[in-house]
Amino acid sequence: MKKLLVIPLLLIILLGLSGCSSFEIGAIESNASHKMSASYYRLSGTKETKQLTVAEGETIDVSVDIVTKKGALDAYIYKDEDNYDYEGHDIPTSSFTVTLTEPGDYTIRVKADKHKGSYSFSW
Repeated sequence: MKKLLVIPLLLIILLGLSGCSSFEIGAIESNASHKMSASYYRLSGTKETKQLTVAEGETIDVSVDIVTKKGALDAYIYKDEDNYDYEGHDIPTSSFTVTLTEPGDYTIRVKADKHKGSYSFSW
């Protein structure tokens, strides 16, 4: 019985020492060229993608779907960390669109604190 407890304990310690930026339980994640999404039982930490590029003269609509059952989820869409195109804190279950018009490379970042639910960003 003690051997069975040692292995999970070692895994937890190794994950803590590895500097990982998120902790997930029961997660299904998808990061494709036009989508960033995940569904999970519990998420804590930060996830981000830098795959979103707006070309000169182009407009991109980012569809956002958030499901919050417990915990908190913050979301950010930005080119420059000093100037967010979208910033939301403790987002409840909701669906909305963020329109990006300035040319450049954008980052989508989510920060979760014991969040149970899902998020989806598609463009």
